Amino acid sequence: MDQKQDHTNTILAQLESTESLNSMDVAKSLAINHQDLVGYLLQLESANYIKTEGLKQDQLILTEEGNTILNSQSGEYEIYQKIPDQGISMADLQKLFGIEQVAKVKQEQGEKKEKQAEDPKKKQFDLGFGNAKKMGYIKMDKGVISKVGNDLPDKIKLELQQFNNIKLGSAQVKLLIERKLAMISTIKYFDIKKGIRYSSKFREQFAALTTEQLLSGEWKDCDYKSINLKAEGEKISMGNLHPLLKVRKQFSQILIGLGFEEMPTNQFVESSFWNFDALFQPQKHPARDAHDTFFCSDPEYSEEVDTQLRDKVKTMHQSGGVGSIGYQYEWSHEEARKNILRTHTTAVSSKMLYRIAQQYKEKGYFPKKYFSIDKVFRNETLDATHLAEFHQIEGVVIDKNASLGQLMGIIREFFRQIGINKLWFKPTYNPYTEPSMEIYGYHPILKKKVEIGNSGVFRPEMLAPLGIPEDVNVIAWGLGLERPTMIYYDIRDIRTMVGPEVKVETVRSNAFCVFESK
Repeated sequence: MDQKQDHTNTILAQLESTESLNSMDVAKSLAINHQDLVGYLLQLESANYIKTEGLKQDQLILTEEGNTILNSQSGEYEIYQKIPDQGISMADLQKLFGIEQVAKVKQEQGEKKEKQAEDPKKKQFDLGFGNAKKMGYIKMDKGVISKVGNDLPDKIKLELQQFNNIKLGSAQVKLLIERKLAMISTIKYFDIKKGIRYSSKFREQFAALTTEQLLSGEWKDCDYKSINLKAEGEKISMGNLHPLLKVRKQFSQILIGLGFEEMPTNQFVESSFWNFDALFQPQKHPARDAHDTFFCSDPEYSEEVDTQLRDKVKTMHQSGGVGSIGYQYEWSHEEARKNILRTHTTAVSSKMLYRIAQQYKEKGYFPKKYFSIDKVFRNETLDATHLAEFHQIEGVVIDKNASLGQLMGIIREFFRQIGINKLWFKPTYNPYTEPSMEIYGYHPILKKKVEIGNSGVFRPEMLAPLGIPEDVNVIAWGLGLERPTMIYYDIRDIRTMVGPEVKVETVRSNAFCVFESK
């Protein structure tokens, strides 16, 4: 039997004939450190052999100085013993303790006084001398120090010799603590009682059932540790999805469920041609000014687009077509080539429509539904509801039978799936859609209508230069990602979602995003 098993059985044997044990007494009986005993107690308690209750007790213990006096003598008594019967001067007494006399230097008027280092022997002597006078060992008369009596006992040492009999709260304790000879320490110990599986002999518990135990039949006589099936696993340090990404994922799943295909949106820098001109947005439109758009300086201009496409867009702007007179201005090729940070994902939609038109030439007509969710950039003033960099969601349907009614139906179904049923549509103006509608929804927290998106039917002036047949309609709608995220997670300031004000702990603790359709 190993020492560990021996100690556990000794503890159980001691508990057999009594109701409870004091862990301090048990540690003494086993001649081991109390901290080592705690390990044995934890093992027995986990196996339900015993149960323990943590207790505290204040105990008076000697300081290092107190132990020194107990083994030798107090400082005041040492001074008392060195004083001869005829008395002694202070200077001669200090010499007996190895304290050299420092001559006083006369200080001139206005001269800065230098602080001298204090002699530790002198400091200890002064403390002992003061205590010797206080304890009645010595007296001083006309510069002569003499004993009060002969053969006086060392009172402090006598007090310390009776240390174990001193009661807490007594005047003796107060004196010893003031003299820094003793201190009160809180001792933690355990009250040990029998547990529900108590036995005078300890049987080792196995953590797991092994193949060998099964084959040999040994498992029948073995004890096994209980398993806490409700214990939480160790927390794993890992990355967490930002609230915007959680909402984005839900929107993507909804749109894919509605039959939409995601467009490639990984090009943030776009030419003005695809961002504005291809959408039939005039070059003098306010949105194309520097105070609304971020222009790139290097490279300042984009590569050339297909010249036939460029000329068709130019003609549509200058003189019109498909029943339109255009904008009647001189279209600038240089202006169209300027690189910008895209201001909307409709720039991606215009490229995709051009690709579809090229496929129509080879394969003939086929309907399509696309969506995109990605970053766009506008030169906005930052405040609680506006950022210069944000996300836009856009849906596009290409179909011969696509109509305004179908657009409203798709919009209603999308918002129904994110839990918004109350919708209103308001006529508006967009350069590249006609008719156009603003989308309003009921905000449950603000308890009022708020604008949540924009929509419309792409104009023939936009579609014709791209090569889309006249009998094919394209309907589209878009909204921001940040506003629904703010509503869902009750975020009052958009600036706390991105940038230096983002709190990592908030990102880590945000709930899953699951929209309930109504």
